[in-house]
Order: sequence, then structure tokens, then C-alpha cells
Amino acid sequence: MARESPHDALLAIYRRQPLRPMPIGIYARYLPRGEAEREVRNAGLGVIDYYPAVSMLAPPWHLLPGYLSEVRNCTLEVRFSWQDGQFSEIRSFQTPVGTISEWLQKDPTYGSDWIKKFYIECEEDYKIMQYVVENVVFSSNHAQFKKKQQDLGADGLLLARLDRSPYQKLLIELAGPERFLADLAEDHPPLLELMEVMEFKLDEAFGLALESPAEAFWQPDNITADMTPPRMFSRYCIPFYERRCSKLRTAGKPYVVHMDGRLKPLKELIAAGGIDCIESFSLPEVGGDLSLAEALDAWPDRAVAANFPAPLCLGDDAGITAFTEGILGTIAGRSNPFMLQVSEDIPADSWKRVLPILLSFPGW
Repeated sequence: MARESPHDALLAIYRRQPLRPMPIGIYARYLPRGEAEREVRNAGLGVIDYYPAVSMLAPPWHLLPGYLSEVRNCTLEVRFSWQDGQFSEIRSFQTPVGTISEWLQKDPTYGSDWIKKFYIECEEDYKIMQYVVENVVFSSNHAQFKKKQQDLGADGLLLARLDRSPYQKLLIELAGPERFLADLAEDHPPLLELMEVMEFKLDEAFGLALESPAEAFWQPDNITADMTPPRMFSRYCIPFYERRCSKLRTAGKPYVVHMDGRLKPLKELIAAGGIDCIESFSLPEVGGDLSLAEALDAWPDRAVAANFPAPLCLGDDAGITAFTEGILGTIAGRSNPFMLQVSEDIPADSWKRVLPILLSFPGW
């Protein structure tokens, strides 16, 4: 029997279809183009890429083409500088009701954005942020999305990137945990009102995204129970997910949620929900609190896409071989939809050594 193409194999897992041999995928940004990249793709490695089918809710995490939305009656100003030898970026939204700003620094190794100052610092900032959100005008990226799908072809799968849920967006991007969690604990009215407006606008964006040619939808919620405990997860995240699940189920398109933290306190809630794939699942080797066997037992009918633990790259080939044998041994005899993927930063000088070892096993 001919092996599935990387595109078909990845999509089958997201659709909760058990597949043997199982696919290995990698986020496109972690696979620099060149000779070694061509060799691992020829060995079966699938490329996982993502792009917003509809422009993102402002303020966006990334200031990239396709991500930025128009905001009526607002001006976005971006200033760049070097501070203590590090590249810094200050983003400001100037509105008729005031100005909010965020200060970020670029990680010099991986290029990640680290927020040094959040947009929301005081009570007045909630109202300014609400004005920004209410005045967002979404635009369709359907034509660009289709072109990217065609360019990728059978080598992988292009996921429709959705925005984070309001809880996670405020926690990670807009207010930060200290401010957000303190205000939420007190049911702070300006915060709750902002969250309602965010949900309304995100539902609008999702409705437009459903009309796109996307085959699967990806939401980078970065869930960990340390910051999103069961009570908050149940109150703020599950209802948000369920609205999307019902519509995507009707459309026959899987819903993939990036949950890369400690999930043991949430495992029953996740099992009862409707999402199709727990994506970038963190194994104990990278700080997760569920073993692979525990995760597969907890979610027998869900796809689990586990992230390859980056710390293993610091060890020798024997350690990577032992890890891979352990994964394949755990999966043996089970019918769970499962895949391994590289979906977090790994040392830039390691992938050329590590990926061929993983792909050398016939179980993939």
C-alpha cells in the first residue's frame, strides 16, 4: 500500500483518524530551506504552516501582511530602537478616547517577541482597548490562503490561524497575568465588558473564516493549568471552543488547539469538549505533567500531536533513539490518532542531526 502524502497524513490525524505509520510534522518556520531540508522532506517529514484566513483582531500579536486589520478612527504607530544592545519595538494605538502602547523585545536567537510592557496597565486602558476592538474591520485573506495552499501542495498542510480566546489573548498578549488575573478575580466590570466585546468580534471573524478554503483550523491558545485553572478554563475557554466546534463539525473541518502546558488538572474538561486535536502536547521531558500513556488514556477519541522535546537536542544520539523507541512502544497496540511534531523552538544547530534520527524509524 502506498504511503499517504504528508498533506493527507497530517489531515487524517487532525480528523481523528488513526494512521499507521504515523506522520511527523514540523512548523515551517523551524525548517530552513536547503539541502538538509529537502532530504528530511523526502524522508516523509510533513510541513505544518499556518496563515490567517481573515485578518486578526487588533491589536495583533504579529504585525505581518494578512494579520493586520483596519481599525476605524485609530492610528497605529510603531517605533524601533536599540536598548541595552537588544532590538526593541513600541506599538501605540492612538484613539479618540486615549492611547495604549506595548513594548516588546526580540529574542536574538529565535526571533520570538517578549513583551516588556503590556497595553493594559490601568483601569482606563480597558476602555481604550474596547474602543480599538469595537472598531476593527476584518478583511478576507481567502485568495492569499488558496495560493499558499497551492504552493505547499502535498508536502504539508496549511492551517487557518485563528486568534486566541479572549481569556488567553488578555493573559498572554494584552494585559499580562498579574493585571489580568487580579482584575478577573474581582470580576472587574471594565474587564468583563471588554471580554464580551472581544468574543463578539472574534465570532464575527470566525464566521468569515468559515467561508475560506481552509481544511483545518488552528488556534494557538497556549493552554497551561498554571495560568488557566479548571474553574477559569470551564467558564471562559470551553464555551468559546464549543461554539466553534459545532460549526466546524457541520463543515467537516477539524479544530486544532495548541495546548502546550501542564494539562493534568484540565484533562477531564478537555475530554468532555469537542476539539479534535490537542496540539503541541508537552511531554514530561519538556515540563508536561501527563505522560503520553496518560494522555492517550484520557483522550482515546482525540488526536494528540505531541511536541518533540527540545532539551533532548542537547543530548547524544542514543538519547533521541531511546526517546523515539519509547514513543513507538507506548503507541504500539493502540488506535489513538497520534503524531509527533516540532512545534517549539529547538536549537538552530540541532535539527539537521535530530530529524534524520527520528525519521529513520519505520513506525513513522
